[in-house]
Amino acid sequence: MQLARLWCEHLAAGCPSELAGVEIAGSDARTLDAEISACVCALISRSMTVDERIERRLSEVHRALIGKQAESDEPVAAYCERLNRLVSAVLTQSRAGRA
Repeated sequence: MQLARLWCEHLAAGCPSELAGVEIAGSDARTLDAEISACVCALISRSMTVDERIERRLSEVHRALIGKQAESDEPVAAYCERLNRLVSAVLTQSRAGRA
């Protein structure tokens, strides 16, 4: 499953120290990372379905990550790109599950 692989890669890469104090989509970057990780874990374990509210939040995060990646230097830009791949995979999987 692509989502599980992306999540493992993201967890292995960790959060760069440069994320301290960075805000993305109205949240501290590390808090946002935990929010996305909890969503991924729940989706993988099938203990949650992505409803419209969660999908709107993930879409908001997706757009914010694109903007933050464009304005940031490495390694924050790389972190944003990696987290955005994960968010995109969640959105893709949740939409496929409803089709």
